[in-house]
Amino acid sequence: MKQTVIIDTGSRLTAFPCIGCTDCGNHMDKYFDFKSSTTSRVVKCDEGIQCSVCDKNVCGYSQSYAEGSSISGILVEDYILFGDDFPHAHRELGVFGCHRRETYLFRTQKADGIMGLGYAKSIPTLIDLLYKSHNINTDLFSICLASNDGFMTIGGYNISTHISEIIWTNTYDKTFYAIKFKGLSVGDIDTGLQESDFPKNHVTGTIIDSGTTFTYLSKNVYSIMFKYIDKYCENSRKCLGSKVIINYEPNKCYDYNSENFTKEEFFDSFPILRFFIDDVYVEWMPERYLFAWPETKNSYCIGMYSNEASGNVLGGNFMRGMDVIFDRSEKKVGFAKSLCDPSFIHPNYTSQDYDDTNYYGSLNLNYKIVTLAFLLSLISIASLLLLIYLRFRKKRSSIIQFSHSNSEEI
Repeated sequence: MKQTVIIDTGSRLTAFPCIGCTDCGNHMDKYFDFKSSTTSRVVKCDEGIQCSVCDKNVCGYSQSYAEGSSISGILVEDYILFGDDFPHAHRELGVFGCHRRETYLFRTQKADGIMGLGYAKSIPTLIDLLYKSHNINTDLFSICLASNDGFMTIGGYNISTHISEIIWTNTYDKTFYAIKFKGLSVGDIDTGLQESDFPKNHVTGTIIDSGTTFTYLSKNVYSIMFKYIDKYCENSRKCLGSKVIINYEPNKCYDYNSENFTKEEFFDSFPILRFFIDDVYVEWMPERYLFAWPETKNSYCIGMYSNEASGNVLGGNFMRGMDVIFDRSEKKVGFAKSLCDPSFIHPNYTSQDYDDTNYYGSLNLNYKIVTLAFLLSLISIASLLLLIYLRFRKKRSSIIQFSHSNSEEI
């Protein structure tokens, strides 16, 4: 049975509703019927896996998220197939969660469940399974998000869509993909923020989390950021469009008027935000951090919000327009500006390591790399199939959402 999941670098567990769940929502696909699978089994409490709860020797899980939603259920083992070439899909025996209960956003979202891509504890992620079975040669994956689609590459990164060289930074945490902020510029103006001004949650105070729609900054960083954006926009030739106030939106928004300027002129009038990470600058372009308000498509708002005393979470909108490469073995994250259009993918232009001296390098057909395109073709297969759902958490129900996991039992 097919299941559609949200990719989430801020959690570890892969989970979705299974048959028998009476407290789950209506999603894209039927609940997974593990009882009808001849290869599935329920995980027991004495197998060395960390269980949130043990009931009659059945291993249960419970996971909650910062915006208030949660999932809980039992752990099941079965073969998992995933990839964009179903007849030759990779088949791995893995443990995943079968929801018995969903609350809030997990109950209302279209996707069936979630696929955690963080560093595993007792339950291997799908990346771990592929690497351990040698279906991929490197413990590495990349996520390339465009405005409406994108693709994910497992075991390497596809350079055929790159339009810049890769900028590499280090990661500093064993659980999350934590990077080290050292400064911030708005346009060409340095905000004066230093490394000591950033919080120290998750070791460095900043993580990359594809499961969070928008970007959340600690109160101090958020306030300074908008102080300089407002100052930049005081210039009459900057931040084109009249300012508007939208209910439930804490930031000022801007009306785009096609009669007065082009969409390109509109975006170009806003500042490029430059994040100083380790010893390199990563640029966040206006067309990525501005988003069209769902009810008024010509009103554009800035997709950054205060996380109060908590740390910085660089969410999906920060990742848009870049191929973000998670090199788990080398503890590095790479950023390359990219078209992120699955139709542009050339399967042979791939690389497995982060030595990108010739990043449009020679062809190599020996790399074991899996590329998963957005909204893959659907066919019927007997085993469990996970589709990577890249159109994730995009203003569902027009509510600002924050889905970073802050309480995890698995």
